[in-house]
Amino acid sequence: MSWKRHVVTGVTLVIFGGGLTGANAQNTEMRQYEQLRKYLFAGASVTAVFTPDKCKSTGVGPTKVTPTSSGGIAIQDFMEIGGNTLAFANPHLTLRPTGEAVLELVQYRVHSTGTASVKVSFLSPTTYKPIQEAHTFECQLGLGLNFRHSDS
Repeated sequence: MSWKRHVVTGVTLVIFGGGLTGANAQNTEMRQYEQLRKYLFAGASVTAVFTPDKCKSTGVGPTKVTPTSSGGIAIQDFMEIGGNTLAFANPHLTLRPTGEAVLELVQYRVHSTGTASVKVSFLSPTTYKPIQEAHTFECQLGLGLNFRHSDS
């Protein structure tokens, strides 16, 4: 796995926004998906910003991340599934407060309906076996999951 440092220059644009309802929301949701798709297939640098406490959570353990947190990743590899879902993932090592190393695999699926699912799996970094039940978050685009791209 290689780690890259990204230098962002130019203007950063928010691709997704929220707060619309009805027919306008459906049109906006499709436009949001199409805009993300356009940037990814054009090779633009796109960052996914995830705020778990603004999403619905499933799985064992707390349903709210404490304290409130947000984080972002640069989308490097992705695929489109069925013409209506964009999928990408981010594996990373982290340490628990106990000092135990954990491999977290965060899988993102962005749907043309204006929603996304984010699944966080917790694996042993030596055996890759699950050490805890995965958490899945269901997010609205523009609320719990946002995307940004930068103009070069």
